[in-house]
Amino acid sequence: MKPINKFRSSFAVNITVSMVILLLVFGLIVSVIGYISFTQSFKSEYADTTYHMADTAATLVNGDEIDSYLQNGGDSESYRQTARYLDSYCRKMDVTLIYVIKVDTSDYGRFTSIFNAVGTDSGYTPWELGYQRETTNEEYANTYRDLYEGKIAYGTVYRVNDLRGKTPHITTLVPVKDSAGEVVSILCIQRPMEALTNGRRPYLVTIAFSTIILMLLAAIVSSAYIRRHFVSPIRRIIDEAHRFATEHVAGEKLGKDISRIEDISDLAGSIDLMEEDMLTYIAELTDVTAEKERIGTELMLASAIQSGSIPHTFPAFPDRNDFDIFATMQPAKAVGGDLYDFFLIDDDHLALTIGDVAGKGVPAALFMMVTNILINEHTKSEISPADALSLINDRICDHNPMEMFVSVWLGVLELSTGKLICANAGHETPAIMRRNSEFKLYKSKHGLVLGAFKGVRYQNTEIRLEPGDKLFLYTDGIPEATDRYNCMFTLENMLISLNMNKNKSPQCIIEGIERSVAEFIGEEPPFDDLTAVCLELKETGVQKMVIDATRENLSLVNRMIEEYLADKNCSFKTRTQIELAVEEIYVNIASYAYPNGGGKAEIILEKNPGQFVMVFKDKGIPYNPLEKPDPDTTLSAEKRNIGGLGIFLVKKNMDEVTYEHKDGYNILTIKKNLA
Repeated sequence: MKPINKFRSSFAVNITVSMVILLLVFGLIVSVIGYISFTQSFKSEYADTTYHMADTAATLVNGDEIDSYLQNGGDSESYRQTARYLDSYCRKMDVTLIYVIKVDTSDYGRFTSIFNAVGTDSGYTPWELGYQRETTNEEYANTYRDLYEGKIAYGTVYRVNDLRGKTPHITTLVPVKDSAGEVVSILCIQRPMEALTNGRRPYLVTIAFSTIILMLLAAIVSSAYIRRHFVSPIRRIIDEAHRFATEHVAGEKLGKDISRIEDISDLAGSIDLMEEDMLTYIAELTDVTAEKERIGTELMLASAIQSGSIPHTFPAFPDRNDFDIFATMQPAKAVGGDLYDFFLIDDDHLALTIGDVAGKGVPAALFMMVTNILINEHTKSEISPADALSLINDRICDHNPMEMFVSVWLGVLELSTGKLICANAGHETPAIMRRNSEFKLYKSKHGLVLGAFKGVRYQNTEIRLEPGDKLFLYTDGIPEATDRYNCMFTLENMLISLNMNKNKSPQCIIEGIERSVAEFIGEEPPFDDLTAVCLELKETGVQKMVIDATRENLSLVNRMIEEYLADKNCSFKTRTQIELAVEEIYVNIASYAYPNGGGKAEIILEKNPGQFVMVFKDKGIPYNPLEKPDPDTTLSAEKRNIGGLGIFLVKKNMDEVTYEHKDGYNILTIKKNLA
């Protein structure tokens, strides 16, 4: 309670001090106004009186004789008589100085003394006749000019404040004219102004004393009044507020009769009402907080489930060096409606997909996960992307009471050839960067979004990727990202950001896009989910083909050999030996590896300088053809055992032939030097 007691005492003191300060400011303002008025009035009266003195003194000077006074050095009775008149007038009027000067009218910056009368005890040394001096300041020079030019009847210069130890004074200047009415000199009277200083002092003392008395009376009266009608009621209100803030339980009502002051009574009533409302609010807040924590926990679990439904560990395929892939999804809310996925259908086919559900939050997230499951299921069934999207669309339309829809891009990449078969269900156009080129949008025909109408048929598009090419997939959260001015990031800026990092890894490319979008929107919260997938097909030094192990596909293998050997410097004999060996091995796989049919053959051509290396892999019946005894070629054809001649020729024509059975594969490798 000590802090409250401190507040109580300071409350009364602060109000009392405020009253005193208010009176002090008021007294100061009144004093300043009175001071200024008093000073102006006094200065005006002094100026009028001094002017009349100066005007009278000017009649004592004969303007026609000014130049002769200077020429004869004052050696005339007229000069001496005028000087006596001025001296007598100076003492009689009790002024400090009366002097007559002739001003240099070329620039009014110098003057010459004619007469100089000094008052009693003035402390001034009179100037000699003909004494020359620079004009004191610009104010005097302007006054001289105005008098000579007849613009003013007289001039007044005040020196109210002490200046270099001199007494405050007023100087009045009047023209001295000759008989023709021309101004020939100026007469100045300097008069002390002690009366002004002496008159202001008692005035200021009176004001200060009155202000102090009023402040003391106001402090006493206001303190008693404030304590009775303000401090005591407010103390009770503060005590009750502090008690409620500490205990959070209802207490005794303050009531509106706590004070005669209406505002304080209303405050007490408001405190009573606030306690009632606060107790109700605390009870409701407790329930709401519990519900919010439950919802927050569920959203956290939903976010974790959604994150777990898409690939999020990178590198995704650390044992593969023929491609690199990276992806990201940043939901605008706790959970989002975007999706992406990629997985190997088999060792040579990579499925990629990206999608965007219309809407946000939990409903979109649930719809996204269902769609992702359907895409994964139908893509692994080895049908084309277009057929897969058609089936998925029908499944969604059969179970879509909320009439939601999703845009999807789905593709299957044959890693050995770079052939990408894809279909687009109303999704964004992908961007492709060819090796040593730039990212550009690859426009193709778009189909309708999934979930709109049943029975929609989609079309496949074939894209050929070469080693070094990159594919970028994205959702509209990137080009449509909005800044504080409601401007969009746009596809143009997306391509600029992509090409700034085009020679970097897929991860660096996506991180560059994220930075560009973040810098563009600034502090604005994201409007939509941001999702992107980037794939790079790499140069591996090998050429791979996975085909059905049928005799008909022998032509595909022969074409691979022909394309490889086309620019190789090898003899016709070597080329023929290679073709015969490859045909023998492949036909054996197609004929005997899979007795029930339906198997695959994987052909790997290693690109070694000066050497032909080909690997044949199949998952057929384990069989090592090198274990078969070589036929006796010394016997005639009729006497030899059937079989074994083909593999014998392979071993004879190749420089090296090896076999191993590993991870369920028959692996046969042949090598032939091309030189």
